Amino acid sequence: DEKAVVLLYTTLNHLKYCLSNGDTGTIKTLDAPIYLVKVAGDEVTYLNREGNLATMKIDTSEYQFKLALLDHRWNDVRRIVKNTRIHGQAWVAYLQQRGFPEVAMYFVRDPKI
Repeated sequence: DEKAVVLLYTTLNHLKYCLSNGDTGTIKTLDAPIYLVKVAGDEVTYLNREGNLATMKIDTSEYQFKLALLDHRWNDVRRIVKNTRIHGQAWVAYLQQRGFPEVAMYFVRDPKI
């Protein structure tokens, strides 16, 4: 998708993302600093401080969810929420904060109904 712009970057302790709308988040806490070389899907290629090339798998579900939401790809939003480990309350809070209360209601379960 040409609209889906995600920048991955590192700090001393974290691998982070930034979306084209300004949303940011942390993907992974790092044991040691790394230098990104390539990102393809859920695999990151990097150099460590010793200059060795390595790869690691990352969980892209958080920023994939946000991108699907921005592009109004509701089936993808539903699939991502159903298949990830992020708790419902986090999804609901984000959806309400970003102006999608009708989508947030989809994830609220009332035991009285």
